[in-house]
Amino acid sequence: MSKKDYIVITGIFDIITKGIRKSVLEKSKDGKPLGVGVYTDEYCESTNFSRPMKSVEHRMDIAQGLNGVAFTFPATSRDFSEIEQAADEAYESYLEKVEEAKRPKKYKAGILIGSFDLLHSGHIQNIQLASDMCQNLYVFVKTDERILAKKHKDTSQNTTKRAANLKALKTEMVKDVLYFDLDSTRADAVRGVIERYQQDYPGETLEENDIVAIFGEDLKEKEEEAKRRGEWGDVNIEFTPRPEEKMKKVSTTAYKRYMEETGGLDIYEEKEEKGLNDISETNLGDDETER
Repeated sequence: MSKKDYIVITGIFDIITKGIRKSVLEKSKDGKPLGVGVYTDEYCESTNFSRPMKSVEHRMDIAQGLNGVAFTFPATSRDFSEIEQAADEAYESYLEKVEEAKRPKKYKAGILIGSFDLLHSGHIQNIQLASDMCQNLYVFVKTDERILAKKHKDTSQNTTKRAANLKALKTEMVKDVLYFDLDSTRADAVRGVIERYQQDYPGETLEENDIVAIFGEDLKEKEEEAKRRGEWGDVNIEFTPRPEEKMKKVSTTAYKRYMEETGGLDIYEEKEEKGLNDISETNLGDDETER
């Protein structure tokens, strides 16, 4: 096997943990594009990992969003020689997308507000749609206190963990993560973005009409009314599709229920740490490793 222009790690990527974030970042610093092989549902069931709560397609979406990850592909083994073709095809697709990503954006800055509990593919897809609209996307994570007060429920992962997962996403998707606490308003979010943008780009100005606030279409009526009341000032409002049927299956509520029925968060985090595997040094690269 000849040397590759990329490196690979494999894992479950059902729940993002500190260990996952650290390993991905460390491997991405090796200088080559990092590919992540995400274990298929069938492979997980054939090992002691058991079946993940999210499908392999959704777990690939999560892994793809992480900072440092160039491409993902389904992994049916920890042996690179058995998954090499899938990795090669994903790498070629990645090279094509690099060129596509150079398109100009409509707005200078964007605002996205959410809980992002048990980060899932719906979150990632929505963040990607939002980042496609603006040069810099600032994501506001609702604090535990706000969620408890407004929604009357606890989060599965606390504010710190949820913010850390968002900060681990690609910078071209998420420029920075800010907090939407108990007393935060829409106007506070706008001021926060303007201040942070000016810190990021000293000497540049950012007007309200350079900003877009992005929401799922299920919040269209609510946010359009807020716009009419002047709570968004001159900020633009855009909406992303949120298919009702998909939301029933791909949602924090659905995953939280499943997780609680199958052992709880700690069990899933433990499986993630055990499932992560660096195969790039053992059999990815040198002719001597050919079997």
